[in-house]
Amino acid sequence: MKNIILGLCLFFTLQLVAQDCNFLILNEGTLLEYTQFNKKGKETSKSTHKTENISSAGGKISALIKMSTSTGKEDETFSSEYKVLCTDGLIAIDMIRFFDSNQISNYNSDDFTVEMQGDILEFPNKMKVGTNLNDGSITVTVFNNDLKIVTVTMDITNRKIVGNESITTKAGTFNCIKLTYDFESKIGFIKVKGSGVEWHSEDKAIIKSESYNKKGKLIGSQELTKISK
Repeated sequence: MKNIILGLCLFFTLQLVAQDCNFLILNEGTLLEYTQFNKKGKETSKSTHKTENISSAGGKISALIKMSTSTGKEDETFSSEYKVLCTDGLIAIDMIRFFDSNQISNYNSDDFTVEMQGDILEFPNKMKVGTNLNDGSITVTVFNNDLKIVTVTMDITNRKIVGNESITTKAGTFNCIKLTYDFESKIGFIKVKGSGVEWHSEDKAIIKSESYNKKGKLIGSQELTKISK
């Protein structure tokens, strides 16, 4: 009898965790396709984010996401993976997800290896206008054998919720939270500062994002263009 009660308690606990973390990216097999554009609105690349594995332990749900970016040329495809965690409705995403792999597309061959180390960006379940979010950093290092070729760093700061908007892309129309932030990236000795805007749907999918230089001019954007389940 005790075992039956314990089993029922565990079942209902898992059900509650699942309800708090009922987000699109946390469904195994989900594939999100994004299209990237330059400042003139011309398509430059496509990327896919596929949820490969879901696990649950200690009240947390963890998803392994495989990401692939391609410019359309056979020798310019970059693949990586990152994790998404959910605890009591709080989504935590590895900053690898936000790294622009086009910055290191020249090193995409068997001669090079890439190491990524990033912080976690958090997205609360109920994000309200005026909410400030945590900062994050990521470092990407390219090696040729044991020789360090280049290091790319990116810092994201001043993340905050500034509004609610409806966004329409080829994937559909979504009610979104609008999020702004500042960024600073460094490639070798070259530093770039700017700002960004992201629109997140209610189920925590990133629907659209835009990047601006320090003068406020658009330098690139991306949109969710396809959802497969």
